[in-house]
Amino acid sequence: MRNKRYMPSIGLAFSEALDMKKLSEKAAKGWHLKRFRFAGYGLEKGEPEEVIFSIDYRKLRKDDEEEYFELCAYGGWTHVCSGADMHIFKAAPETTPIYSDAESSIDKLARLAKPINLAASIALAITMVLWVFMTFTSGTIQHIAEQGFTYSLIFTVPAMMTSSGVYYHMWKNLRLKSKHI
Repeated sequence: MRNKRYMPSIGLAFSEALDMKKLSEKAAKGWHLKRFRFAGYGLEKGEPEEVIFSIDYRKLRKDDEEEYFELCAYGGWTHVCSGADMHIFKAAPETTPIYSDAESSIDKLARLAKPINLAASIALAITMVLWVFMTFTSGTIQHIAEQGFTYSLIFTVPAMMTSSGVYYHMWKNLRLKSKHI
């Protein structure tokens, strides 16, 4: 029996809660999160454990990590793994959420949105430039632009969808916040 397993991510910008729930279900079956993997998570076999997971998006300097993880530990959250300014924590099921109100959730999503928007903007700009070359040139340049445009769409469309997903979740939290005011 294999002791390691890969679990694909549904997409944190679209369904962060569902990913965290799936990680909890896997932990209850003895599959524990160990690391981020490409578009998913690396799990290892161990003893079953009842835990919940939460993710935070925060750029940390190396010398700030220990203090940040200790602060989360005071709230009952144990650091599991980090990657690309994303940090996953686990805790007992009754633990107070890291982000318990709409305002802090919006702040978390705003931190997530910055690198996603940068990547999406660059991809969109490249795609638009390639479209202009494809439309207003001919011959070899047009052929190269057509190929580049096709390949750039493969990255641009998901990047724009991810950016839209983040803003959708921010909008949902803003609505929640306005209902509680």
